[in-house]
Amino acid sequence: MIKVSVFVRFTFIFIFLWMPLLWAAETAKELENRLQKVTSPSEKLECLRALVEIYMAEAPQKALEYGNQALQILHDFPDNTLKVKVLNGMCWASGLLGRYHEALDMGRQAEILARRIENKEELAVAFNSIANIYLYLSDFHKALDSALEAKAISESLGYKRGIASALVSVARVHRNLNEYEKALSNYKEAMEISEALGNRGSVAWILSNIANVYWNLGQYQKALDYYSRGLKMMKEVGSEMGTAQVIYNIACVYSETGKYARALEYDKKALKLFEKLGNKGQIAFTLGSIGRDYGNLKKYGKALDYLDKSLKMSVELELKDTIRALYERYTHIYEEMGDYKNAFLYHRKFKNASDEILNEDRNKRIAHLQVVYDVEKKEKENQLLKKNNHIQKLKLDHQKLELERQKLLRNFLILVSVLVLIIALVTYNRYRIRKKTEQVLRASEQKLKKMNATKDKLFTIIAHDLGSPLNSLLLSSRHLKNHFQGLDEQDLEEFIHNIYKQTQDMSDLLANLLQWAMVQIGKIEKNPEAVDLHLLTEEALEQVKYTAQKKKIHLESHIMENTLAWVDKSMMQAVMRNLISNAIKYTHPGGEIEIISKDATGFIEITVSDNGVGMDREKAEHLFKEEFHESTRGTSNEKGTGLGLVLCKEFVETNGGEIQVKSQPDHGTQFSFTLLKEK
Repeated sequence: MIKVSVFVRFTFIFIFLWMPLLWAAETAKELENRLQKVTSPSEKLECLRALVEIYMAEAPQKALEYGNQALQILHDFPDNTLKVKVLNGMCWASGLLGRYHEALDMGRQAEILARRIENKEELAVAFNSIANIYLYLSDFHKALDSALEAKAISESLGYKRGIASALVSVARVHRNLNEYEKALSNYKEAMEISEALGNRGSVAWILSNIANVYWNLGQYQKALDYYSRGLKMMKEVGSEMGTAQVIYNIACVYSETGKYARALEYDKKALKLFEKLGNKGQIAFTLGSIGRDYGNLKKYGKALDYLDKSLKMSVELELKDTIRALYERYTHIYEEMGDYKNAFLYHRKFKNASDEILNEDRNKRIAHLQVVYDVEKKEKENQLLKKNNHIQKLKLDHQKLELERQKLLRNFLILVSVLVLIIALVTYNRYRIRKKTEQVLRASEQKLKKMNATKDKLFTIIAHDLGSPLNSLLLSSRHLKNHFQGLDEQDLEEFIHNIYKQTQDMSDLLANLLQWAMVQIGKIEKNPEAVDLHLLTEEALEQVKYTAQKKKIHLESHIMENTLAWVDKSMMQAVMRNLISNAIKYTHPGGEIEIISKDATGFIEITVSDNGVGMDREKAEHLFKEEFHESTRGTSNEKGTGLGLVLCKEFVETNGGEIQVKSQPDHGTQFSFTLLKEK
């Protein structure tokens, strides 16, 4: 007979001892309204930080959305103190959503940043966050180390709230290691601190955790009493997440005590709340519990349906303990149904999953022992080395006395040799300085020539390519001003469109001219980061959408979401905008433009293809050279400077990639470039 208590291990309780932040002077709605009105980056960041802290417990998905907005602003307006707070909040939110590896990464970032800026309070928060994530990954040794580190830092600061939070994490580790008395001791100490601070939200969570321990000890009535106290307080402080967790745990207690109908009732209430909150990990656990309840009520069809849903989510989330328990539950149900073939099949899966978890734990322990052995071995080697060094030092002291006598004899010869060497070095150094000066002068001359050439080229382009559209814009706007009342709606729309098109052309021209000039004088610096090429491409398509619609050109991107490259974002925006604009320029009305990506080892290859006019081989070979920057008119008589493609080549190569073109006259053109993958 399979014990229903296999799901006890899936209780999923986060302890938030920073709950006073959730009831600050401003509510979430007030902050969201203020966020829409403020304009300065500092005010926006403060609103976003507060929203992350408010939503990280009750609406973790919203917390992540606001956190990502804050990180985008922080990229341009750095504030490390605020950034570490945002990262800590996002770590908690990701953990609640079951994204444990993502949460661990954010926690580590927060830890590193807190150390760098010497913010010990946030460092304690980061360690406590990391401890909780390691708990869910069943790495109890690392969880305990991180929790104790958080406790030590908080105690050194006299930071009571941090001490209480660390004590809860320590208690959770002891509970997972079946050290229940230690767990109760730490929980009760944390509750005393939280009650003294007036933190009712934290007290509610701790009550629920104490109930968990009594549940593990088989003291079910005591567990239900603590759950009832915790549930009442959760509702009073308005914690939907806490309410859902406690309801789920009550269902598990009812199941274990044979009250299956009550268990099913509470599990379904919990599932609705978890689905509302978007907590994937707890949804998977609760689906499994409902399957358990239906199995206990002999409703095997419904039981298998819910277990199937739970298994699918658990596999996606890599919840190995859950998967193992689900296999055991399948075995039990198929035994009850008399389907021994499937019962045997799932028993084997249960056995394999158990062996896999056991092997992973064994490997971790072996690795830990190896580290201990290596450290001890290193210490012994260091001690032996110290002894050898001491002996060697005595020998050297003895030799030193002998050498002193020999030095007196050699000093004269050495002095003469040194004088000769100094004269030689001075002579050589003067020669080297003269050569280096000549090289610097030649380099300066070349740089000056290049800057003069750049200036001349820039003035030439401005005179030829900016003067014409500017005069045209002036004439169009003058005619519109003088004859506005006499123009019908169609003529008025045509004039406005012409003015918009001429302005857009000049804007694109000036943008390319500015970037090209900055490249020529070496003023553009590369700031690489992880960039989602899907989003970047969508932004570029949105910028050129109007031009494409006017020519009835179909634009389509096949770049998948989360296609991440390690590049300078502004440079890649310029590359994508220029390549797509170039494709539109030389594509006939009604044509098509397609953007695709291909994954290669260490690189991502992006291709922009059109079915436009194409070009011959000779023109393609000179396409990226500055000296051949003359641009031909597009299929709708569009003008350009020819600098856009030169910029594309410069920016792609600056970011460690390569760009090439394939084209045939009347058969379209393909521009392909490679970018480094995210590190």
